[in-house]
Amino acid sequence: MNFTLHQIEVFGAVARHHSMTKAANELHMTQPAVSIQIKQLQEALGIPLIEVIGRQVYLTEAGRHLYQMQQSIQNEIESFSSTISQLKGGLEGTLTVSAASTTKYFLPYLLGEFQRRYPQIQASLKVTNRNEVLGHLKDNKYDLAVLTQVPDDKSITAIPFLGNPLVMCGAPDHPLRNENDISIQQLKNEPFVYREPGSGTRMVLERYLTENSINVNPIMELGTNEAVKQAIMGGIGISLISKLSLENELILNKISILDVQELPIMTNWHALYKKEKNLSPVTENFLLFLQEKNLDELLP
Repeated sequence: MNFTLHQIEVFGAVARHHSMTKAANELHMTQPAVSIQIKQLQEALGIPLIEVIGRQVYLTEAGRHLYQMQQSIQNEIESFSSTISQLKGGLEGTLTVSAASTTKYFLPYLLGEFQRRYPQIQASLKVTNRNEVLGHLKDNKYDLAVLTQVPDDKSITAIPFLGNPLVMCGAPDHPLRNENDISIQQLKNEPFVYREPGSGTRMVLERYLTENSINVNPIMELGTNEAVKQAIMGGIGISLISKLSLENELILNKISILDVQELPIMTNWHALYKKEKNLSPVTENFLLFLQEKNLDELLP
């Protein structure tokens, strides 16, 4: 079988995007050039790898197996490249992280410190919702994923690295703002604002309410942490919020933390990756960095 690494790289881009055009844009090639590389690769292997229906590209069974192989090869190449850089005298390479939306309040600071230590590293961060992060983890699209609630999947390694206290928040003039040791039962008639289904914070809140026999019909469901905070500040309802995200609101007295029994709920942020993944030296060093003591001192 006479094929090249370049052809495998081109095929990987086509398989990832399910599109010749998008693959061409990523690789800075023309669409006909991509088509030629795929045609030559299929001829070398003697079996179809893709089917084109309309403008959509679909992988054959052989194509799916080759795509898995291409991802493994790419990981090995990146790992080898990082190892060579280390042997030459410095840690170089890329680090890609897909993370839940609340991480925007702390993860950029951690990535910034890591890059200050290793200036030759290029780090990129994708902040999105939990379901998309899980999709990225499943498809091996990023070096690491960052979530609080770890999926029940034995194929995933999860490393805790930062505490995430969850507190009950209300408007700055909420009637219970100055009360101590508030019973959860006192909240049963409160209007609750929820994050979207699938959110890690929502999962913890629903579990907490269920354990305390509190039935809630949320008055509002919102897709971002910022939107939930705005609803709380506007007096629409109360909600469980990560304390890491509240620095400005607490300084400006725009949100009050309610002193509810059994709160805060302590969770942890986790760095996740597939167990079979070959971690690059850059990723391994970042995981070691995340497990350093006093990591919270790097946060504002």
